[in-house]
Amino acid sequence: MKNKTPIAIIFCLVGSLLAGMYGPWWAPAVFIILLCALMGLTVKQSILTGSISLGVVYLGMALWMSNQDKAEIIEKTGMLLGGLSPVMMILVTTLIGFITGLLSGWLGSVIGSTVSKK
Repeated sequence: MKNKTPIAIIFCLVGSLLAGMYGPWWAPAVFIILLCALMGLTVKQSILTGSISLGVVYLGMALWMSNQDKAEIIEKTGMLLGGLSPVMMILVTTLIGFITGLLSGWLGSVIGSTVSKK
């Protein structure tokens, strides 16, 4: 298969969502590391896959939690962080997911290429 990126993004989206919903906060990053290492993606493909998939998952989870927020926790947390609005808090959460996915994809690619060389 020539371009594994679309398939890897779909797998990462589903796996990261399930890992994020049912596992600890770091489980989606570990899933992306393992998936990128096992699929043998290049560094560019892994960074793209990890950042897009985890950014979208964090955005979806932040929007879902924002709609379920009866105690206004997101708004109160934004006030603690210098008066950020709920929309800005969602954007910050998405950015954190994007960066975490980017680093996880990169690490998975490096681990996969190191293991395959031996």
